[in-house]
Amino acid sequence: MKRLLAILFFLNLGTQVFGQSFSLSAYKPVADGKTDDTPAFQRLFTAVAKAGGGTVTIPVGNYFLKGDVSIPVSSNTTVSAYGARFFLPKVLGDQARIVAFSGADIQNFSWFGGYFEGYCFDHRNPPNTWEPNVTTRMILITTTAKGKTDNLLFRDIQSSKIAGAVVTVLGLHREGSESEVVNFATNVTVENCTLLESGKFMWDYGLLWQILVWPEDYTPADIAMAKKYFRNDVIRSGVSMADGTTEVRVANTQRTIPVSQQDSPAQTVCFYGDKLPANILRGRKYYVVNSAADHLQVSETFGGKPIAFSGSAGPETKLIYNLQSAFFGLYAPLGAGPGKGCIDLVACKNTRITGCKISALGDAMHIHSSHNNVFSNNQILGARMGAFFLAEYCKNSTITGNTVDGTNGSRIVSIERSNEDVTVIGNTFRNGGRGSWINQPKNLLIQGNVFINNTTKCEQDPWHGRRSFHTGEWESYPEIYFTTWQAGGKYGPVILKDNIFETGPQAKAAIEFLPNGYDVIVEGNMFKGTTGKILVGDQTEIAVGQNRGATVEKAKPGTRIGNN
Repeated sequence: MKRLLAILFFLNLGTQVFGQSFSLSAYKPVADGKTDDTPAFQRLFTAVAKAGGGTVTIPVGNYFLKGDVSIPVSSNTTVSAYGARFFLPKVLGDQARIVAFSGADIQNFSWFGGYFEGYCFDHRNPPNTWEPNVTTRMILITTTAKGKTDNLLFRDIQSSKIAGAVVTVLGLHREGSESEVVNFATNVTVENCTLLESGKFMWDYGLLWQILVWPEDYTPADIAMAKKYFRNDVIRSGVSMADGTTEVRVANTQRTIPVSQQDSPAQTVCFYGDKLPANILRGRKYYVVNSAADHLQVSETFGGKPIAFSGSAGPETKLIYNLQSAFFGLYAPLGAGPGKGCIDLVACKNTRITGCKISALGDAMHIHSSHNNVFSNNQILGARMGAFFLAEYCKNSTITGNTVDGTNGSRIVSIERSNEDVTVIGNTFRNGGRGSWINQPKNLLIQGNVFINNTTKCEQDPWHGRRSFHTGEWESYPEIYFTTWQAGGKYGPVILKDNIFETGPQAKAAIEFLPNGYDVIVEGNMFKGTTGKILVGDQTEIAVGQNRGATVEKAKPGTRIGNN
């Protein structure tokens, strides 16, 4: 009778049942949540592999996994872990790495249930026992050049504060390329999972930089944290500027700061730490126009004239060189491991994520260079960085029926680098930080969505808001904006239809199209809140009609959106 019930149970789950049955209890786990049960799991899954697969039961219990070795999983396996709780070490130091369960070229594999608990770093909720660069991934499936990863199902998994993806499936890219896929993982489904405050920890763009440059807005503990985790190699002390001169006096023989060769954050400096000349703004970027062994000359514009200082700098003045590293590069802690989001699917084909509830102390989820993607009826409760993250080079993606609350994260929606054939229909996007970023798409439909106050990073608040290194002032974003990434790149066709945009108090605009859009239609939308501006860049072919509350303006040439 019990065997019949078990068969009916697995058939009801809609997955294949494999011949031999295994139970972890036969391999003598301690199951006290303190003693390392990794050896018992290894014995179990080794036996499953030798049998060519099977149905595996992990009974109700508390299982501690030390994480020094990964537990191998194999094809033709169905795992039932309902009621099982997996605990990771409470203390993990610098650059610690854990992969709990892993396999390569896995086919016909299902995992049901189980709860994973970690201690992901969160500087807003001390004390922390894990370092920010700890990376822990719970189930990792990879693909080799000649192997095959196919028919994977993950359902009813739960987690809390895992510092890495709970579910990771990776196809294989050509070495050195993020766009060329050598071998896709296929038919990957993630259903009804509740993954909270999981995914790799991220600082958010500019946080540590902002704390150091405007320390008066933060506590001594915040400042000490920023000093510990910032890229201190980009800081130069012993900086002086004298009234009426043009020379920034600084030792410049080691790690030489060169003349800026292009208009790039990587080749700019900013000043902070003490009183500055009246015509130098704290935190603002400046270009290096002359570089010598003992001094620099700087300009407000690329290749411009050296600034003559109005007043002198104080003795504790410092500079930061390479604002790309200081602001953008430190979104992830130094030494952090690979992967993003609590669900991380890369180079996959035929993916489906549905009915999940997720939140993260970094990016909430991550789909990269994957084809035929469905992300539907999910709830994203918050993310410190990107909330919905359809990354580079995806094709044929449908995003529908989701509720996404960015809760002051970075971009509420990212559809990055050359996504093709994307529909975004019937979703609600609320409380994101830097709007929605759409980067050089082809064939994009955004229809029937609700966008509410997704520019909270523009708030003039030291924790919620973020300052811009371009100006030293608070950032400025539209609710949704379109850009290109390639020189001479174009985007389109794009249709924005029947959406509601309720802009927040600091929004720059409702929509901004940077140059080189074509076949763009904006029709039947409703604009509420503080602004209904639609800003249109040069060489953008756009048709605008019947948008209640909208005004159309030409975008200023050379405009930047926030930090792009």
